[in-house]
Amino acid sequence: MNCKNLKQKLNRKLYCKKLKRDIKISECSNCKYKEYLIRSNSTKLKNRTSKQAKLERDRFSILTNDLDHCVICGSKKDHLHEVFFGRNRLNSIKYGCVIPLCSSHHIEMHRNKEWQEYWHVIAQKRFMEYYHKSIDEFIEIFKINYL
Repeated sequence: MNCKNLKQKLNRKLYCKKLKRDIKISECSNCKYKEYLIRSNSTKLKNRTSKQAKLERDRFSILTNDLDHCVICGSKKDHLHEVFFGRNRLNSIKYGCVIPLCSSHHIEMHRNKEWQEYWHVIAQKRFMEYYHKSIDEFIEIFKINYL
């Protein structure tokens, strides 16, 4: 257990926040201000999951029913590609604008602007149909119109 007043500085020296000075480890052992950090199992970082990690685990698609095969060639998928990537990546995951791609088509998707524009249009149309949203509502969420 560590004293909550003890900090290690970048130069590897120990600093006591209570005494407000650099100290030696022996001084800390005999300190009258020593306070221990108590951590329960519920506060451990390893048990926490982020919202983003949960979204990525639970991905779904409004564009295809088969997330196991590449939408272009039909081979086994290697990647789940967010149609709206970059700043809209989390919105793309949240609203199911995700397509499965094999490695070669995933690389090509990022290189080929025509493919990207095609899937942007398809995804926007499907989003508006699936969620019963208008163009203005789509723009409010994704900050752009692809139609």
